Amino acid sequence: METTALTINLPKDISLELAKKASSSGKNIAEYVEELVSKQLKRPTFRELFADVRKAITINDDELEIAIRSAVDKSRRPNQPRD
Repeated sequence: METTALTINLPKDISLELAKKASSSGKNIAEYVEELVSKQLKRPTFRELFADVRKAITINDDELEIAIRSAVDKSRRPNQPRD
């Protein structure tokens, strides 16, 4: 398999945690990071996940974003009745 080298700079605390998790999973850091990246790339984006739903929505992106933010804000307010 052809590979690409990648250098990333991480804060020390993240690097140490990464090393611990890699070690506990029996992998070196490079193998562990490759596994994490591969898993993340296989996950659909929000847009991909809801592409079919989005096709059925008749409002524009700005109106949709406002509606979503409003619903999220409302759901986070304690003791507020939900519609």
